Amino acid sequence: MADAPPSCHPFQEHSTPTEVATRLRDIDFLADELRKAHWDQASLPVSAHDLAEGAGVEVRERGGPQEPMYPYRGRLLYLDERPVIELNLAEDPMRRRIVLAHALGHHVLGHGPVPPETTPTLSSHHPRRIEQDAHRFALDLLMPDFAIYRLMNQGVVSAHRLSEKFFVPESAMHERLQALDRHWSHL
Repeated sequence: MADAPPSCHPFQEHSTPTEVATRLRDIDFLADELRKAHWDQASLPVSAHDLAEGAGVEVRERGGPQEPMYPYRGRLLYLDERPVIELNLAEDPMRRRIVLAHALGHHVLGHGPVPPETTPTLSSHHPRRIEQDAHRFALDLLMPDFAIYRLMNQGVVSAHRLSEKFFVPESAMHERLQALDRHWSHL
């Protein structure tokens, strides 16, 4: 999974609408393929840890009370060419899932070594496209559209209740719902 589709090249910051649409489809496709290979669609929440392991990525815990000076929310490293994601145990568990999926996105999308994850990098509004793409991957991976729609059809419609089901911060669920709304309004 280390080879990214050409449209995910991390240094092409300016894109045409067609290139953007292709890039977003590629991201969605890669998240979907990883879920299909390593997740039982009948169970929620999606296990970011299982998906990372399925992608061949080692997940290590850092920070917390035993290492209070660990400065990052998380980070993707390549140690002896093996991908390793470090997660800060001091982070809220829901937030930690987003950080893990975001760092996994960097790996799956072929971004290579990237700076450690900090609050500004975990956003779809970050100025660097690779951060936007990794964030989109994370939201798509942890909150698949079909699972959201299935719950909505069962009467779970508030962002608060949906975020509980997917075990993600409510702000992340709002962001995912807005992205889905934008997607459907453009069709």
